[in-house]
Amino acid sequence: MSSFEIADLFSVKDKVVLITGGGSGLGKAIAQGFYANGAKVYITGRRLEALQRTVDDFKKIQVKLPGQIIPVQGDVSTKDGCEAVYKALAAKEQHVDVLVNNAGVSRQIDYPYWDHNDADAVEKALWQGVDDEHFTFTNSVNLNAIYFMTAAFIPLLRKAEDASVIVISSLSGLTNQRALGSITYATSKAAALHLSKILAGRLSPLKIRVNCVLPGVFPSEMTSTNNTDEPSSVNDLVHKAGLRSPAGRTGNPVDIAGPCLLLASKAGMYMNGGYIMVDGGRSMTSSINDGLRMPDNTYVN
Repeated sequence: MSSFEIADLFSVKDKVVLITGGGSGLGKAIAQGFYANGAKVYITGRRLEALQRTVDDFKKIQVKLPGQIIPVQGDVSTKDGCEAVYKALAAKEQHVDVLVNNAGVSRQIDYPYWDHNDADAVEKALWQGVDDEHFTFTNSVNLNAIYFMTAAFIPLLRKAEDASVIVISSLSGLTNQRALGSITYATSKAAALHLSKILAGRLSPLKIRVNCVLPGVFPSEMTSTNNTDEPSSVNDLVHKAGLRSPAGRTGNPVDIAGPCLLLASKAGMYMNGGYIMVDGGRSMTSSINDGLRMPDNTYVN
C-alpha cells in the first residue's frame, strides 16, 4: 500500500538531478529546493563563475542541508554542447532521476523607443527590429536545448526508477499579451510547451515522464535592474506587473521549487504530458492591452 506520509510522498532524497541554467534565477531556486531535500544536484550553465557562486551561496546556509550541489560548466545551445554535458554526467553517474530543462534567453526587438499605439511605429519595429538571428539565438536555448538535452540523457534517464523531465516554459508561451518586445521569447516558450507534450508521448514507452511548468513574473536576471536575481533588484515595472496578479506579488523561489519537487517525487508519478501554471493567477487578470513598457522596449505582462 502506498504511503501517504509527506516525507515519503514528496521525497527527493538521494535522487540525481540535473538543472540547466542552474546558476541563477529560477534554476538556482529549483536547485535549492532539491538540495535542501537531500538530492544530489548538478547545475550547468555557460558561466562557471555563476555556477560556483550558487554553490558557495548554498554552502553559506547556516543550517546544514542534506543534499549535494555540483557545478558542471556547459553550453546547451548546441547539440554538441548537450552531448558534452551528458558525457560529463555519464562519467560520474549510473542514472539520472530528474532533468530540469530550465535554461532560457531573451532577445528583444532592436528598435529605438516606439509607441505601441502608433500603427506606423509598430509596423517599422516589427520588420526593422527583428532579424533571423533573433529567432536563431532564442530558439537555440529555449527550444533546441530542451530537445537535445532530453534526447541525450535518455540512456541515463531510462535507468532511473521513476524518470522525470521537467520543462520550464513561461506564462508568455500560453497567453496573448501585448509583449511585442519579447515576441521571439514568447514564441519559443509556446513551442517549448508543445515540445514537452510531444516528448512525453515519444518517451512514454521508455517510462520517462515529461511535464511542463509555466512561471509568471519571478525575480531573475532578465527582470532585474542590475543583472541579479535578488527580489530587491526587480525592475519597478516588473514589480508592478506582479502586483496586478491576484497574489499581489512576484513569485518567490519556493513558488517555483515546489511544483518541481512535486513532479520529481512519488506525488507526481501519475502526471505525464501535462503542465502547471505558477503565475499567482496572473493569467486571469491579463488582457491583450495589459502591458508595461520597460526602458529597453520590452513589455512586462
